[in-house]
Amino acid sequence: MLLYFLAWLLQWLGRVRQHPRAAISLALSFISPPILATGFLQLIGQFVALARYRFRPPTAETYGQQVSYALPFQGVWWVGNGGPDPSTSHSWDLIGQRYAYDFVIADDSGKSYRHDGRRVEDYYAFGAPVLAPADGIVVAVQNGHRDCPWPGMIDPLAWSILGNYVVIRHADSEYSLLAHLRRGSLRVRPGDRVLRGQVLAECGNSGHSTEPHLHFQVQDRPNFFLSASLPVRYNRWCRVKGEYCQQMEEGFPVREEHVANCESAPNHLHFAR
Repeated sequence: MLLYFLAWLLQWLGRVRQHPRAAISLALSFISPPILATGFLQLIGQFVALARYRFRPPTAETYGQQVSYALPFQGVWWVGNGGPDPSTSHSWDLIGQRYAYDFVIADDSGKSYRHDGRRVEDYYAFGAPVLAPADGIVVAVQNGHRDCPWPGMIDPLAWSILGNYVVIRHADSEYSLLAHLRRGSLRVRPGDRVLRGQVLAECGNSGHSTEPHLHFQVQDRPNFFLSASLPVRYNRWCRVKGEYCQQMEEGFPVREEHVANCESAPNHLHFAR
């Protein structure tokens, strides 16, 4: 509990200066029974996952992935959070989200929304297609969680930090999780076989989310709370700078990069040689 509280306090203090409204909502969420329960589950799951690896979890240097993964979206997205080391990690101290990513869509000025951004529909990512990162079988979904109607705040009525999600089994001990999806947008159900690049749902603002974005990770178990996130490299993606993109055959996107899936990169981009 102390570990969870300290992590929450540091997160809250970091947001107070940059995003006062989000910080206030985060403070309110701390007294929310579902969020408190989530904190306990994450704390317990953290020790379960670490014990499974004898307190030596996978690293980017040692992990040998079984499957080739693509970025799970079309067009150019911005890496709001994520990377393979402590300086870029989504949540380095949480083994279950250490190698997770948060993706948003931003315009040339760096804004992620049109107009004043007060409505979820103003955000470029809201309603954008979310794709399967690799072939697999759907093992779990959630489709009924509401999208928070107040961007900039964590929904005080959220009963799940993930909101709507899809979990796909790709191999033994490799599952992808795609979360914060738009309510009612899921096109798959448990037992469905999906192909890489297949549209699964739409990006939303459900769960523990301050604006429409896609939370994505590969993990070693289907259950989010009992899993360890895995440092998998993504293949055939691009680092985008202006109208130019650098093709990466394999590697890790990192925080604050603009990235695209090579198969669906916009036609106006020029590949750097």
